[in-house]
Amino acid sequence: MAPFFRQARRGLQATLALTSLAVVSMAQANLVQNGSFENTTATITTQFYNQVANWSNGGPSAIGDSIVLPSWYTLGLYPGVGVAGALPQYSPDGGNWVFSDGDYFNSAITQTLTGLTPGAFYKISFWEGLIQDTEANVTIPGPVTGYWQVSLGSNTTSGAFMTGNGATLTFTNWQQENLVLQANSSTEVLSFLAFGTGDPPLVLLDGVDVAALPEPATLGLTLAAFLAGGAVYRRRRWQADAA
Repeated sequence: MAPFFRQARRGLQATLALTSLAVVSMAQANLVQNGSFENTTATITTQFYNQVANWSNGGPSAIGDSIVLPSWYTLGLYPGVGVAGALPQYSPDGGNWVFSDGDYFNSAITQTLTGLTPGAFYKISFWEGLIQDTEANVTIPGPVTGYWQVSLGSNTTSGAFMTGNGATLTFTNWQQENLVLQANSSTEVLSFLAFGTGDPPLVLLDGVDVAALPEPATLGLTLAAFLAGGAVYRRRRWQADAA
């Protein structure tokens, strides 16, 4: 391979690497605090209210929301309450996670975000899943559905619609969700509200991340750099072929 051809290829690779690095760095700062729910006063699985730093919910009456610690795997979600299926002990984010019963005394799980840019778009990433619990003389094993309604201020969208069936020990394992919402002001409330059907539909949450998306003008410059690198590559390859 001619030296100048190798140089052109290296130049293109460097341009692509810098382009990828620029896009990643612009969207990597997580605006959420305690998005993995690790900072908690709970020592075993318990109701969410007043147990998780930086997060709030509807109060002590919201008994359908819980913070789950890894000890659930041997102790159960609560005494006598298990999981209908082979759910892994940890989410892909690791450590603690949250469930909200989408059909029973649950509430929005919220955090106030500051430092947002009005009019800018934000990527909201999180891990989610759906299970049915097992509790003798209480749970009715059968089909369940569930999803998260996600809001940033007054702007709202929905995550994936998930299904499972406790009677056949089938469930939705952890999966990552990526949504986009626009901020209307510099301070907005981030909200996760579970909806579901069945008895009970436990909607899971972990690893919440909110990051600003690059502005269109910045994306345009990035694309221009990419195209310029490609043009240099093609021109030098043509020169090499013509030599």
